Amino acid sequence: MDVRFLCLEGGKKFYAVRLNGEDIFVGTRGECDRFLVIHEEKVALAQQEALRGPRSRATPVKTYRTSKLRA
Repeated sequence: MDVRFLCLEGGKKFYAVRLNGEDIFVGTRGECDRFLVIHEEKVALAQQEALRGPRSRATPVKTYRTSKLRA
């Protein structure tokens, strides 16, 4: 991911966070830096959850009953 200057509008500089050639976020430089930090945290958390494996307790089995009587 990289941050590139996008435009100057109303006296503000706007930057774009690019991933694989696509803009995934647009904002001021500070907003882009904060987005990168939050994005890295989310990716790290998702990778930890993926490596953790299955839960230790079994999931409960749901059963449904249907009535034999019809109106």
